[in-house]
Amino acid sequence: MKKTAMSLLLAASLAAGAFAGTTVFAEESSSEPITLSVWAPFTGSDGDVLRELVNNYNETNEDNITVELDIMDNDTLQARLPSAVSTGTGPSFVLVGIEFLQQYAENGLIEDISDFWETTGIDESNFYENVLEKSYIGDTLYGVPMQYNLQYLYYNKDIFEAAGLDPEAPPTTLDEMEEYALACTDASKNQYGLAFPMDSVWFIQYLWANGGDVISEDGTENLINSQENIDTLTWIQNLAVNEGATPQGLTAVDADTMFQAGQIAMYTSGPWNINGLNQLGINYGITAIPAGSDGAYSPEGGCSYMLTAGADDATREAVYKFMAYWLSDATLKEWSNRNGFPVWSYSVLEDEEIQANDILLDVSEASEIGRDWHLNLSIGSQIDNDVMVPMIEKILSGSDVTECLQEASDTLDGIIAGK
Repeated sequence: MKKTAMSLLLAASLAAGAFAGTTVFAEESSSEPITLSVWAPFTGSDGDVLRELVNNYNETNEDNITVELDIMDNDTLQARLPSAVSTGTGPSFVLVGIEFLQQYAENGLIEDISDFWETTGIDESNFYENVLEKSYIGDTLYGVPMQYNLQYLYYNKDIFEAAGLDPEAPPTTLDEMEEYALACTDASKNQYGLAFPMDSVWFIQYLWANGGDVISEDGTENLINSQENIDTLTWIQNLAVNEGATPQGLTAVDADTMFQAGQIAMYTSGPWNINGLNQLGINYGITAIPAGSDGAYSPEGGCSYMLTAGADDATREAVYKFMAYWLSDATLKEWSNRNGFPVWSYSVLEDEEIQANDILLDVSEASEIGRDWHLNLSIGSQIDNDVMVPMIEKILSGSDVTECLQEASDTLDGIIAGK
């Protein structure tokens, strides 16, 4: 969609108060000009779309609000933000991953915005509860969701059909996923049924599926060395190493490349690969992570807008107006259509254009099995880097599963004790 057309569409929606039947900011506020700054780590192509949507707001809002977007890499943002906020030189608000919300709140970097829904008149019930809750700590709201994502199962329909599988019926259980993976594997063609990257932390979804886990939600209890996890990891090792259903020494980048080349029938990834696959013309489908004996789960991710500490009333009001703009049907629809991220607004999900987009509809419908993977734990990155990845690398290399789990458990004990 051209920028001019998009601007007209969004402006019309805002003028109509397109917030699921509510009236936003019923009382007129001051028209004094105000400039807001927002920091965001959107350095990819999604950053271009974000900048366009921010520019659209600047051009169409009638409240004399200008939002200046400063995009930087995440490491730089995280390093700069604490001192900038403490010295009063930071941004008016930030757009960052929801995994930082608890840390920011504990360190006094962001404001309580629990009055947001009442102030704006936006119907909170119009949005998926499991998405909204990630911006709350207890009953206190600290962020307004900007996007949401899980891991999904991508599958190549052409490979399915060639293997005698129904290309419109992806696996719904781990047993079916194994069956399909073996049917699609043909080493003579360098074709594999499944991708198990050695550097991935997302094996947690398979542990959860069979009733296992790694750590308690509060980060105090080590849960990794269980029979459930032994059984699941043994299943993974057998499928990958003994059955040869996945390439050896595979990285996550390799998995992307091989799936795009038609060499892998199934793999898990987030929605950020959708646009690239569409552009390449790959005949693919996307569905929810298959279920194990305990059900289907997928680790959650996403970003929220957060008001930085020390905001005065005028800044708070202006930031709320921009947040409300983002939650409009038109903006959320534009973001999902252009970036492939799931819809998490019930009113947007009913949109005819969204309903006609099979891939986006499948992604959105698969987004109700999200589960918190150490989002609120300060030791989350240590668990990924020092426990999960080394354990998976060894298991996918054929090492003894029980010994690998014991080693991972010992490492996790040390991380918990050192908190």
